[in-house]
Amino acid sequence: MNLTQMTQAILQKIPQSMIPTPTEGELLHSYKSFFQQHEARLISEFYNFLYNDPSTQAVIGDPSLRAQRENTLRQWYQVTINGHFDEDYWAWQTLVGIVHVKHKIPNAAMLSMWSWMINFLQIRLLAELPAAEAHAVITILQKLNATVSSLIVESFLMTQQEAITRSSGLNERILGRFINAEIDLLLQQGRQLLSENLNLKTAVA
Repeated sequence: MNLTQMTQAILQKIPQSMIPTPTEGELLHSYKSFFQQHEARLISEFYNFLYNDPSTQAVIGDPSLRAQRENTLRQWYQVTINGHFDEDYWAWQTLVGIVHVKHKIPNAAMLSMWSWMINFLQIRLLAELPAAEAHAVITILQKLNATVSSLIVESFLMTQQEAITRSSGLNERILGRFINAEIDLLLQQGRQLLSENLNLKTAVA
């Protein structure tokens, strides 16, 4: 499966109403001056957060690479606010997920920082734009978040699974059985834990 095929396969799994439309991309682009105004601070505070938080310090790596990482985010931000949400843009987001596999960036960190970025922009949109306009832009950002996160997470998982399948020699059906066995074990543990907690709460009550 190549990058284009993977991207299309993932996009088909996303509710279509949650994928930003070309018209919504144009609306986002119409607020380009707003996004440019906050670009420098968003990027600076984004990496301040990453480098200062114990949970992400190890993930982000060598502080001497900060300028390089900021340039990568800046490029992504500048392309994104142009609102050209076409096949090439979505394929790029899929590629981001594959790059995350290579650099061992966990999905948990990526999803958390997407939320941080949406919150950063949302606060300023609500403060600087009329409410109706702000909410319209925020809706597009939330849809963008959903679509990009889906592409990154799914490409991350698909790449890992493909690597495991190739290296182990197991076909997908057998690998699926191993995964299901692990899921069943976790379900059993989880149900037991919940049952014990509920019984404890009942006894305390």
